[in-house]
Amino acid sequence: MGGDRPGKTVYLHVGAPTAGTAFLHDALWANRRRLGDAGVCYPIAGPMEHFGAVMDLREMSWGGHRDPAWAGAWDRMAERVHDWDGHTAVFSQGLLGGATEHQAKRAVAALEPAEVHVVFATRDLGWQLIFDWQEQIRHTHTITFERFVDDLITLGAAAPEPYGEMFWGLHDAVRVLRTWESVVPKERIHVLTVPPPGERPGLLWDRFSALTGIDAGTCDVGGIAEEEPLSVIEAELLRRLNEKIAPALGGDYERLVRDHLIGHGLTEGTDDTGRTRMGLPARHAAWAAERTRELAGSLRASGYRVAGDLDELATSRHPEQVLLPGDVPEELVASASVGVAAALLRELARANERIGLAHLQGELADVRQNLDRLVQAPAAAPPALERAARRATGRRGL
Repeated sequence: MGGDRPGKTVYLHVGAPTAGTAFLHDALWANRRRLGDAGVCYPIAGPMEHFGAVMDLREMSWGGHRDPAWAGAWDRMAERVHDWDGHTAVFSQGLLGGATEHQAKRAVAALEPAEVHVVFATRDLGWQLIFDWQEQIRHTHTITFERFVDDLITLGAAAPEPYGEMFWGLHDAVRVLRTWESVVPKERIHVLTVPPPGERPGLLWDRFSALTGIDAGTCDVGGIAEEEPLSVIEAELLRRLNEKIAPALGGDYERLVRDHLIGHGLTEGTDDTGRTRMGLPARHAAWAAERTRELAGSLRASGYRVAGDLDELATSRHPEQVLLPGDVPEELVASASVGVAAALLRELARANERIGLAHLQGELADVRQNLDRLVQAPAAAPPALERAARRATGRRGL
């Protein structure tokens, strides 16, 4: 720690949500000490502090609430950057891309005199619509995929809240970066292309680390899951479950769904059809491909720096065999539902076993403690307990 130094560079990864953002958060957090040893500051003291910092900067509430801990969080993060006696700092939060021009100016001003760069990750629009809908249903929403896509494509930013303005305000690379270009020079704006599902693991991290100047050997990202879409049956089953479980689980929803359903119970009872990947409705596939080509062309003409390949956006492959959530056969939903119930019952049985074992261990510890106390001070114990204590501990004739 030594204060501002000449030549310090800050990379603000501002989005887009669901475009590799969760993976990058996990990779940076897991490797924060290794990064620090290499001179790179990840200025976050808790795994979700990046979220609070952006809520503070953008003066937002979440779920109708504002956590008092968010107050001043952006400036606290910026202060850590100022105090860092290294050459680089990296901050990542997918909601930062929705900042207004005023908020973007405040964000950069808080970090100066460091040289601030902006990074925006983007992928093929068809995949982005799929990933974003799946993210919505991971957060209690129940809108059908077909309605979600119809509204976003036909109504644009005027689509019903919270989808329209949030999607296009956070995922349209040209729109987002136009705001940030008013604050930082375009040569400091970087477009990071996200490989489509099924590409080589680690490719996104290779691109991000090269862009930010992080040495390839600094971090260990093995075992950190990269974003993969849910299968069509997993996604549709979770959407239907939300109608019943979201109100009942309340604030525990995200933790329980993450720990016990996604990647666990939802995969039970599905056959090869159930594991089929989702695709766009046929009526929108051509539009999404053309819109992606237009976005790639605009980004190519912008003069921004590119990490990856813009052609990868326009030529992104989609599975030949796809299924829409609304077309999933009811018998498949029923079979998968039985699988979820079976998986959760097994989890419940294991939890009860752990609770019972922990309770028994606690009781045994109490017994041992009492026995030791009796043996050490037998005069204070009734004769029967004293004899029992001596027998239990194997001691005789105190």
